[in-house]
Amino acid sequence: MAISSSLPALAGAVVVVASLAAPISSAPEARPAIDLTDGPEGFIPPRLHPEGAELETRELASGVYALVSTKPGADNSGFVIGENGVLVIDSHINGAMAAKIQTAITTITDKPILYLVNTNYHGDHTFGNHAFPAATLIVAHHETARKMADLEHEKQFILATINNDTSVVADARLRLPDIQFDRHLSLDLGGRTVEIYNFGPGNTVGDTVVYEPESRVAWTGNLVVGEGTIPLLLEGRAARYAHTLARFAETLSVATIIPGHGRPTTGAILGRYMGYLGDLVHRVGAAVGAGHDLDRTLAETTLAEHYLPPADVPAGSPPARFRKFLIGFHRLNVLQTYRDFTVPEDRH
Repeated sequence: MAISSSLPALAGAVVVVASLAAPISSAPEARPAIDLTDGPEGFIPPRLHPEGAELETRELASGVYALVSTKPGADNSGFVIGENGVLVIDSHINGAMAAKIQTAITTITDKPILYLVNTNYHGDHTFGNHAFPAATLIVAHHETARKMADLEHEKQFILATINNDTSVVADARLRLPDIQFDRHLSLDLGGRTVEIYNFGPGNTVGDTVVYEPESRVAWTGNLVVGEGTIPLLLEGRAARYAHTLARFAETLSVATIIPGHGRPTTGAILGRYMGYLGDLVHRVGAAVGAGHDLDRTLAETTLAEHYLPPADVPAGSPPARFRKFLIGFHRLNVLQTYRDFTVPEDRH
């Protein structure tokens, strides 16, 4: 782990770093993120365009707030207030949305924003970094920081999620983390400590959980993407993702999860995600063992109905669209897991 040697003096803001655990394995933990325009038939990229999105402030406990997007798909955020200042979770997709986060904070408190935690490297979580005060310390996992450095690649990657509207990310400027961590970091806001964890690879290698222990609220970025969802194996490796979630569940007692996208949920969703991933690995592994090619595996490894909204909802309704998204996500997960069984490690 690394901490910037040029940290400004912050009264009462004490940074404590500790190693949570050794890496899960020396083998590659993930492959490069799949091209969102090259998924299997039926896959629909996430819809992240912020046009029309507002951030609804929800008080979860004294000094603990979620910022929940009013537009499905667009990013959520949140903040925690201590005696000395504020910690923010994710900076959103551009300066305009970052300004909405800061406006929401100023309606509650005039305390300074001490820390901004990026839960992963993707632009919808990081492109607003530049719009936060210069004195705010950016915090991220070391793998997140490494991947954030390729700004132009990420700007291209995210286009599929914003209808190729380059104006959304036109103001993106690189602002890298001041503080990097490995497995665990404690941030003292004055009278309140927020815990930052990486439990292992999931949607990305650096997936970060921000946990406020008194309220038992966790912000999960894309590790958990909302009530009623399934995981998205953007960088593959279902078995490792399940292991990560197991460590999350064993380590923290979570009452409320504010996901990176979608509706807030509870810690119970971790069981749903682990069950899904375990079944996925078993079914795809059986298909590969039987000699099935990818097309047959995709056709026969369908998403179980209990993960889906009812099939008899009106066409074009929000539940019908959500059902279509989930089926597409599952097909991408089948593809990625098939590759885990069939593509040599050095080609991932």
